[in-house]
Amino acid sequence: MGVVLMRRNAPQESTEFWPEMNPEPMATGITVRDAHIDPNAAERTTATIPRTTLFGIPHAGGSAMYYTQLKHFLPDHVDFQPLEMAGRGRRSREPLATSMETIGKDLFERMAPVARTSPYAIFGHSMGGFLALLCALQTFEAGLPLPKALFLSACAPPDVFAHKSSLPVSSFTADQLWKYVTKLGGIPPSVATSGEFCRYLEPILYADFAALDNWTPGPLSPLPVPITVFLGDQDALCTQTALKWQKYTTRDFAMHSFRGNHFYLQDNWESLATHMTQTLARLHREQ
Repeated sequence: MGVVLMRRNAPQESTEFWPEMNPEPMATGITVRDAHIDPNAAERTTATIPRTTLFGIPHAGGSAMYYTQLKHFLPDHVDFQPLEMAGRGRRSREPLATSMETIGKDLFERMAPVARTSPYAIFGHSMGGFLALLCALQTFEAGLPLPKALFLSACAPPDVFAHKSSLPVSSFTADQLWKYVTKLGGIPPSVATSGEFCRYLEPILYADFAALDNWTPGPLSPLPVPITVFLGDQDALCTQTALKWQKYTTRDFAMHSFRGNHFYLQDNWESLATHMTQTLARLHREQ
């Protein structure tokens, strides 16, 4: 694991984008220390932490089933609820959406009953990270209790994402699409060659990437919600870019780097679960 960077109400600073893979962070007002997991934290805090719902939002082409392993590593007081987007998994009979706003509104409506009554947090990977932010923004606009934390994985800040320089993925041919998603690391090449699998997943991928390609986020105000960013040290998302998530929160900011590519989490489910559990415990103690 790499480094953890944390701040509390530190002044916002400008950081330039560098294309290198995870250069050393350069930011004022941030404490840098080695990533550390307290092995005894769970035993000390389980009895005192209120039951918290942790919503999970998958990546483009993903479904709630992707998070099956993560659930196994979370303690009993964290009620993990992976959300299913329309057109896949248990919602496969529903039409696919091609708008981030439409998908975000749908997911927000599924979170709202819990948000009104009990503590919750949101985890989102890649496209799911953007959707997690959109859900938190809708919660704020609706005047509902905000999430205790946002856990955003392998996704660039919206202002960086808005300056797209590559061709829209939704315009790729089928061969180009499968080469692209296979290179990201989420689908083994042997699985990507399955005709039945490709016929099922291809429309989902095109719909999700169309939503991302057509999304042009404007200026967004920071939320009073702690943000933790997770990334793989071999992903295209570098540390310097990920640091720009700081300006989207007026609360604590932390970043954890894992060994791996865009789908680093496949080899780090337990560590990921432990980081989120310890973050929720710390935030509960400090409130």
